[in-house]
Amino acid sequence: MPTYLVRTSDIKLVRGSDVHEGYCTLSYSWGQSGEVRMNETTGKSYRVDQGKHKIIFPGNPVQENSECEEQTSGEVKFVKFEGLIQEICKDFNVKYIWYDQMCINQDNETEKHGEIHQMHKIYENAYCALALMPELAIESNDLGNFFPLWLLKDYDQLLLGSQWMKRMWTLEEAIMSSKMVVIGHNIHSWGDQLSGLSIGLFNKRYDSNASRVLHYAHTRTSTKEHDHVFALANIFPDIMKQITVNYKQDIQELMIQFYGLLAKKDISILCFKSHFDYLSICKTSSSDGAKDNTRKTTEYHVAIQEYDLPSWTGVDGEHYSDYPYQTSFKNYTVNGRILQVTCAALTNDEHHTKFLGGNFKDMIPPFPHQESYDGCDFTLVIRLHPQWSTNEKWVYVHNVYRRAINSKDYPKIVTELDKLSHFISIKKTNLEWVSRDELGRKAIEIKKLEVTESLQHSSLYMILVGVLFEDYVNPVYPFHMKHPIIKKEGDYYKSIGTCETFGDNHFFDDILLEEQTFKIH
Repeated sequence: MPTYLVRTSDIKLVRGSDVHEGYCTLSYSWGQSGEVRMNETTGKSYRVDQGKHKIIFPGNPVQENSECEEQTSGEVKFVKFEGLIQEICKDFNVKYIWYDQMCINQDNETEKHGEIHQMHKIYENAYCALALMPELAIESNDLGNFFPLWLLKDYDQLLLGSQWMKRMWTLEEAIMSSKMVVIGHNIHSWGDQLSGLSIGLFNKRYDSNASRVLHYAHTRTSTKEHDHVFALANIFPDIMKQITVNYKQDIQELMIQFYGLLAKKDISILCFKSHFDYLSICKTSSSDGAKDNTRKTTEYHVAIQEYDLPSWTGVDGEHYSDYPYQTSFKNYTVNGRILQVTCAALTNDEHHTKFLGGNFKDMIPPFPHQESYDGCDFTLVIRLHPQWSTNEKWVYVHNVYRRAINSKDYPKIVTELDKLSHFISIKKTNLEWVSRDELGRKAIEIKKLEVTESLQHSSLYMILVGVLFEDYVNPVYPFHMKHPIIKKEGDYYKSIGTCETFGDNHFFDDILLEEQTFKIH
């Protein structure tokens, strides 16, 4: 039980030990509770509430079994934040609630630091969390009391654009809460109803591994930069035990400490790709300075890039959020800014600066001649007899489906061969067209190189084949695998993303490559 709770009938603070029933928690952005100002002398933030919170009074109590309903209209009333919370709790029949502004003495550092250390327990033990997203609203409802949120116009953009989705502490609150009610201006929904609406954060089906958590964390901000660590560490209670809550400590050292502890716990921190979702989530607008202010450009800003972090934290990329990729790999250590990995790696030391050039047609073997291509699939593969394997290996290059090859296929083939040449040696004699029946599941497709920078012919890249991330949840694609990709930079290496492979999940099982040690900075 938290140290203090708020009794909602009279908004009075009571000791948690005196409460003998369940409680709820509040999840919100401080900016929603009033104007947040900073005391220039003490450096502490405080809130100014001018009573501009709008409620519909009185509201009708919400039935416990409702999933998503519109609130009925009534008299408009403006109240302070506490009055808003009291009315919400009355609507949802909440007798006791916990929220930081009332339940933590912000002027008592010892008490505040102690409560921060147990924040995960407060939200984890609550019946549910009430998440305030006033940006969600409907103008009218022609469907009666029940209104499915997914019928709300641009619901996903409203959710992703809300203040709640931009704050670090609300991430911890969403993940640690057993269930959540999302409360909009005049509409509400259980959180699990949103899990299928492109908002995977509310999906309680998956464990919160490092990759999934960092996907959501790296776009969020906090009023105090130390809270980036304190909120994240509360998602991993065993890490939180090793973190000292002190807002005066060096933020850079604190960040390195946290990410080092997280990497030791979960190497899926390496499971990231180039920016994709972030292009829209982190979108910003800027003016070119014209007087009429009509010409604007759309840019995006990723919050985590404000910090000087090692490449293995994924600071330059975007972690995967869809499925919890897991690995049994343990042969690594973390020391300060260096992640040291010892494993086998795939690279091509003989990669040429100009691969294929304009003579690519001379490299590609003749396409099989058929009287009719109806029903026939042919795949261009690289047949390898590598020194590092005891068996022949097939690598997928390009597929032609029920037709003859045409001029549009050749540039695609060259692009794919150019990409593969960074990691394997390619010769004309190793390229061959095979039918679907011959192919079966013999070949592996190096399907995607999801990297944070363009591959340069002058640089050396390696696929860490000894570090295998597998999707243990999705039975539809049981052969989807990911491996980290690193780039050599002097005596060290830079983590730049992942390589997705598809097909033979035993492709690297008989690998005879000598293990190497890579110091990733």
